[in-house]
Amino acid sequence: MPSNIERLRAAIEEWLIRNDLDIDTGFYSIEEWRLRNEDYLNDSDLVLVFEGGLHTMLNFGGDTEEFDDYIESFGYYYEQGHSWNMGFYPIPDYDYTPLGGSYSQKLRDPRWKEKSKLVKERAGWKCQDCGGTDRLETHHCYYTVMREGNEPWEYPLSALRCLCHSCHEDRAKTESRIRAYMARLTNVQMKSLKEGLDSAFYWFEPDAVIDLLSKLGHSDEKVVLAINDLLTRRNETGH
Repeated sequence: MPSNIERLRAAIEEWLIRNDLDIDTGFYSIEEWRLRNEDYLNDSDLVLVFEGGLHTMLNFGGDTEEFDDYIESFGYYYEQGHSWNMGFYPIPDYDYTPLGGSYSQKLRDPRWKEKSKLVKERAGWKCQDCGGTDRLETHHCYYTVMREGNEPWEYPLSALRCLCHSCHEDRAKTESRIRAYMARLTNVQMKSLKEGLDSAFYWFEPDAVIDLLSKLGHSDEKVVLAINDLLTRRNETGH
């Protein structure tokens, strides 16, 4: 019987890493889990044990919409046994057969149409780049590597963006240029850049951070003015 369980496992592992929730987490195959003689989840296909941020999110009112939707996009749902573990179960009658055909044909699949609709609903039926409401489309901000072969709907909501047709075309070009720029950086530099931006965007308004980066040059006066603007905007946010 076809199954997505190993692909689901790889997807969750990556999702946890991207969201800094991978600390103190680990998977057990159902055979490994049964050897522990635990009271719950012995009928699941896979078990995840966790502490840290994922534990907080699941047990203390965190937003689980993306996590829930992402798991469902692979044809599974989860149940918690204790506060620190969950088991993954196949959705009854879900078709796990890999799809053939072109990418455009896959975009006609009901699973993609439902995912695309959810992305637009979350965006308030407005383009997330310009605010327009005409010819809305759902854009993949990135794709997984080809060997993983994720279907169009097998992406977290944070990987998708509601865009008008014009912004969709423009953004694809810009993202391609950004990826080309990343070729100049080492892996260590890219990781440091992400960590730095994560911290900066948390403490300061993103537009102020980007404005400061654009002012870094030979003019000390422009740099000082941009830094002062950055600090002012941080104070305004209340952090």
